[in-house]
Amino acid sequence: MQPTDAATGGSAANRFAGLCMECSVQVEAGAGVLVPDDDGKRGVQCPVCQVVTFRYERWDDSDQFGTDPWIPDVVPPGCAPAISLRILALSRECWKCKESTVCVVGLYPSRPARTDRWARWVDEDARAWVKPLLAGARFEKIAESIKPRWSSTANGRYLSNGCQHCDALQGDFPVEEEASDLVREDGVDALDTLLVVEVPAAVWQRVVHGERGSGSALLM
Repeated sequence: MQPTDAATGGSAANRFAGLCMECSVQVEAGAGVLVPDDDGKRGVQCPVCQVVTFRYERWDDSDQFGTDPWIPDVVPPGCAPAISLRILALSRECWKCKESTVCVVGLYPSRPARTDRWARWVDEDARAWVKPLLAGARFEKIAESIKPRWSSTANGRYLSNGCQHCDALQGDFPVEEEASDLVREDGVDALDTLLVVEVPAAVWQRVVHGERGSGSALLM
């Protein structure tokens, strides 16, 4: 993907340092490209997000790019190796015991790009690395309540949020729906920030893009 002149509607080299419009990772001048955003303005796109976008637009069931990972383990030159993230939580009434319980629901950059407006839903993979971070802070009870449980809806076990009082499963669908309603009405700050952590950029970019560019669910 070669940068093109802005007049063509394509991409152009970024002349100033900025935050990637998709993952909010800091990008040095010249390390990324400028691409149009939904508002018709231009935003910085880091090399990783640029490659993922390119591949996703051309990906099909035969996976023409092979089995190599779309997101590299080595940070591209000019990109920050880590990003500061907020671990977001929702306090809700447990459906079983009616006590107030806390569910870990989202991740959001501490310094989001102008175009990075929505928090990312915490799926099973994200819960797996969030759990020890919470346990190492002051949230042992919340960390202990994240564990595998059987779900009749999902017809299987998965690493889930649970009630800190009665251990009942707090299902993904109702919790995500409730969190999304709050974010739509009052923005990301409607959720509680449990912890602010430094996370490797590649880990966060896998949350943003998924395994094959489809991305994780948004709280919106």
